[in-house]
Amino acid sequence: MHHLLAATLVYLVQLFGGSLGCAIVALSLGIRVALFPLTLKLARRALRNQEIVRALQPEIEALKRKLKNKPERLFEEIGQLYRRHHYRPFDFPALIGSFVQLPIFGLLYSTIRNALTANATFLWIRNLASPDFVLTLVILALTAISAYVMPGVSRNARTTMMVIQVVVTSLIVWKLAAGLGLYWASSSLVGLFQTLWLRFRMPLAAQPA
Repeated sequence: MHHLLAATLVYLVQLFGGSLGCAIVALSLGIRVALFPLTLKLARRALRNQEIVRALQPEIEALKRKLKNKPERLFEEIGQLYRRHHYRPFDFPALIGSFVQLPIFGLLYSTIRNALTANATFLWIRNLASPDFVLTLVILALTAISAYVMPGVSRNARTTMMVIQVVVTSLIVWKLAAGLGLYWASSSLVGLFQTLWLRFRMPLAAQPA
């Protein structure tokens, strides 16, 4: 797989007239678009689980009040409630689907990192092997927007999520080589499209305020 990605990257560099930046963007977008049906399906499963939990919350709170002195009985009743509504706290198919993607993105990351050279440029970026401040801002902006428009989450929760994701992402990408930053930005762009797709196809009644 690693050799296939490396060969594809070399081919794309030649296809784009020697532009490593264009090749990285094209390969990153291609991989994410190819995995889009899977990631969209996993995101829909996660949203469906969130909707079930939100709908069951009044019943769960009532059970907690009723059985506050019987924790074992409370655990059993909540489990039965989840089973009646086909909810699984640990969604193993979703976890497996997520883990399947990790080796692919890991190999893509390694392939791009090994291809970086000090004399490669792209758009305003003078050196793809070094960090780029403007590209970091682009990545953080995409991260913030994607977190803020996340469907199925209340406004306060979206704000908190946005701040946390931006802080964590900034700690990772501020020293990241620009070539790898292009990969991150391309992946984030597809992720943002997926989030917007889910948000605007989700019924307004199901979206918390």
